[in-house]
Amino acid sequence: MDWNQHLNQYCERTSAAFWSEPLNAVSNAAFIIAALIALQFWLNARSNAKKAHSTQTNAQDNAALVLIALLATIGIGSFLFHTFATLWSMLADVIPIAIFMLVYFYLATRRYMGANLLISLGATLLFFGAMAFGPRLFEGILGSTAGYFPALLAILLFAGLTRSKNRQTSNALLAAGVVFALSMSFRILDEPICSILPVGTHSLWHILNAIVLLILIRAFIRFKTY
Repeated sequence: MDWNQHLNQYCERTSAAFWSEPLNAVSNAAFIIAALIALQFWLNARSNAKKAHSTQTNAQDNAALVLIALLATIGIGSFLFHTFATLWSMLADVIPIAIFMLVYFYLATRRYMGANLLISLGATLLFFGAMAFGPRLFEGILGSTAGYFPALLAILLFAGLTRSKNRQTSNALLAAGVVFALSMSFRILDEPICSILPVGTHSLWHILNAIVLLILIRAFIRFKTY
């Protein structure tokens, strides 16, 4: 296997040059910015909890820091892919995204649903199966974006399940789902409208996804602390 094999998967790329996808590459800064904002949310929540002498640890836990670190890693990995555009850089792009989806799903079942360890692990395993095999059902319609469809369904599922328990969390998750659906649309449109818009629309996928992940992390930090 040639790990340095050149890949050309996006409208904006016209050669193997490092900066052949300038918008796609630079737009990954949105993930880093989102991670910094999320970190500030976490610090504020921790400070507020200390001031209130709260015994609740939800706002202080390290689980949110793991999500924030993964968010920053997504930005770095995606930047590598849209500059080097090789097989190894593609893995640097997709692996952090997959890990974030699995970790968030697990943590959501624990925090939002109050599930125990075994149930959360079992549900996450089922979600992993949906990520691995579910996209084949929608590939004809969504193309390579079908891989993200299970994540969209999961966000909307948690939005529904938290509706009666915490309406503000539910609203945040619903907003994340709507933005994610729009983001997926731009990813799908990248190639079809390439002849009209040579720079493509993939950079919008990055920017909107950064917003989605920020909303998800903020909702996770603030759950039960509104």
